[in-house]
Amino acid sequence: MIDPALRFGNSYELGAYLAGHVFGPDVDRLVIRGDRGLWAWISLALLPNLLKRGRGNDGKPFDLPHYVDVEPRLAYRLIVRTAWELVHLHGTRARVALSNPRTAWGDVAEQIAGRQEIYAHPGFWTVAERLYLNADGALKAGVATIRKREHRRDPKSRIGLGAARRLVTSFGQFERTYLLRDMNAEEILAILPAEYGAWGNESRAT
Repeated sequence: MIDPALRFGNSYELGAYLAGHVFGPDVDRLVIRGDRGLWAWISLALLPNLLKRGRGNDGKPFDLPHYVDVEPRLAYRLIVRTAWELVHLHGTRARVALSNPRTAWGDVAEQIAGRQEIYAHPGFWTVAERLYLNADGALKAGVATIRKREHRRDPKSRIGLGAARRLVTSFGQFERTYLLRDMNAEEILAILPAEYGAWGNESRAT
């Protein structure tokens, strides 16, 4: 039973509520995620949690794919389903993509959730948690930064180095050489390029 009056601080809290109190741990994930009508109804029931916030956008909706399953290519953007599924699959590690308190669907969620090769990859989420979450579970500043062309042309620029999008790319490259699913977090961290070192040396989640 879903309580439409509930308000969540971020999409991780919403996903944890659905995973822990609505569906539980023993559901058939593929059957649940394929019920398009169910997710449309949940989006409607929890809609106040799924609207834009701040910068003059308070109360405005995101695009339709964030609320209903309109096409496979954009299925990852359905906020309530992705929030539930990431928490179901990865537990607290899903905070990496879902813990932004300023938006129900932030840049990190967009960068990570849309890549099917790492969406359900346990090693990716363990490493991302180690790199990008502070000890209190909050997302470190700069995780969503994109290294643009002008940054790449400047040999002195460190903007975007080691951020989430770069980690997604690195995993895609390493999958061609390493069996990442058989490696633990320490082994994966050891083969990451030096640009990730600064992230790992900061205060991290335990």
